[in-house]
Amino acid sequence: MSNNETGKQKSTATLTGVVVSNRADKTVTVSVERIFKHPVYKKTVRVKKKYLAHDEENRGKQGDTVRIRLVRPISKRKKWLLEEILSSTPGTTADDVNNEVTK
Repeated sequence: MSNNETGKQKSTATLTGVVVSNRADKTVTVSVERIFKHPVYKKTVRVKKKYLAHDEENRGKQGDTVRIRLVRPISKRKKWLLEEILSSTPGTTADDVNNEVTK
């Protein structure tokens, strides 16, 4: 019996983060921040990790908050898929960012 026949849903890993780069074609780099209490020292710890996510339509822009989902490996380092854009930063395009850097 498969999971679907027993009425159980397949669990898929999803993460929420911010797009930090969209330079590569059909790929976005998403920074995900995890906050937890240290088990021994009880201090709040922030850990950031970057993930490469597949973005078929190149919709993700720098600064967007997005949800990514774990899928089969697409390439050597790309195992995540851009599922949806939760909030967008208005007026931020790749051209705007490049113009600010050169000024």
